[in-house]
Amino acid sequence: MKQFILIYLGFLAVGINTSKAQQAYRMKLLSHYNDTLLPTVDGGDIWNDLTGWFDPIKNREYIVAGSTDSVYFFDVTDPLNMRLVDRELGTLRWTRNRDFETYQHYVYCVAEVGTGIGKLQVFDLQFLPDSAHKVYEEHTLLYNAHTIFIDTASARLYACSVRKPGGNSAMDIIDLSNPELPVLLAELAVPRDNNGTPIFNNVHEMYARNDTVYLSCESAGLFVFDLRDLSKQRLLTTITTYPDKGYNHSPWLDKSGRYVMFTDENTGLDIKIFDLKDFFDPRFVSQFNSNTDAMPHNAYWYGDFAYVSSYHDGVRVWNVKDPKKPYQVAWYDTHPVEPEVYGGFKGCWGVYPYLPSGHIIASDLTSGIFLFEIDSLLLSDEEHLQADLNITIFPNPSNGTFRVLGWDFPHSTFSIFDAQGSLKQSGNLYEKEPEINLSQSDSGIYFIRLEADNASITKKLVKW
Repeated sequence: MKQFILIYLGFLAVGINTSKAQQAYRMKLLSHYNDTLLPTVDGGDIWNDLTGWFDPIKNREYIVAGSTDSVYFFDVTDPLNMRLVDRELGTLRWTRNRDFETYQHYVYCVAEVGTGIGKLQVFDLQFLPDSAHKVYEEHTLLYNAHTIFIDTASARLYACSVRKPGGNSAMDIIDLSNPELPVLLAELAVPRDNNGTPIFNNVHEMYARNDTVYLSCESAGLFVFDLRDLSKQRLLTTITTYPDKGYNHSPWLDKSGRYVMFTDENTGLDIKIFDLKDFFDPRFVSQFNSNTDAMPHNAYWYGDFAYVSSYHDGVRVWNVKDPKKPYQVAWYDTHPVEPEVYGGFKGCWGVYPYLPSGHIIASDLTSGIFLFEIDSLLLSDEEHLQADLNITIFPNPSNGTFRVLGWDFPHSTFSIFDAQGSLKQSGNLYEKEPEINLSQSDSGIYFIRLEADNASITKKLVKW
């Protein structure tokens, strides 16, 4: 079964790349900002991460984004007119990485790797679009952190890979009961092996829900802790052996809490999904990627979709309603280089899909800040087509001639790919039950992609 999943997803990744020159699919660019005169690092990189914020009082949407020297605030309430409304200096200069999390009407900002002394910054956003007000900037809690995450239910900020006065920690837990005066609650107590060595050194990124935390710990793997009682921190389960294991980068949980998705930040390593139904025995479900050489950075689970910042491959959107069979449904290449040369950290760094408008925001290291509109029919198409249509390939297997049963869309097209993603045939479909002839092709596994104006689906073919 595992072999089939890998072949199937491999088709989706490589097959879509046959149209690499197509910069976008079912995503429309609404507005864009860049300033190439800003300080650069690592051969031209300007931007790093971003987040979104919605002001429920003024009914306005904003982007908070990081550059090599500053924190930028954009008003995107009018999606066709992205407006830079404020810029505040960050606490490091020429920094490779900034990270942001919002809580109430505040944004918390950290930085890592740069010149100067780092500090935790807090900005009050309620006065936007006029300006963001800095209400806290101190290094008593930390100099640097790679990433942060806020569990709003418990008003806790989790800071990962912390460098601070007096030493370092894998992760700190900070209280936000007073949002303008954060207070350290505890350090993560990293368990030790029989030799007294910590089982991991750093938490790279993490996800928290009700103070159960999912920690991506670099080459060590994924670790899940119960931190409800910080005096009795408990390691619940681990995922340390899995296909395509590399630098475990960032996790995210689905809405049910049953499935966890995570990335490994290495060229050519896939996104993975594990089933946590038996919490103490996680089971591998699937893996997927936009290209055999692509490197997914961050993947966010929102409803039935995964939104991925995929470096060289830009923003990628996957339907993960059935975690066993993820398939790609939309993309926008923020790094359109032809031919694409994979390797290294270039392209789309951050993506955020949680604005109430449904607009998607993204940051590209060199190309700037993007605001997208996803195809309004995407949700309804994917929800209903995959669930309701009874589309069958008959006979399957076959010695060469197949019929497509149940596809009732006029003016459709088909594309047939082999298991390596090479396009073998394509054409128009005008009949209700079209016939596909593969009699001249070699025996093996093929995939047929059927597409109409408002629908698409991929099916597997087996030719004897």
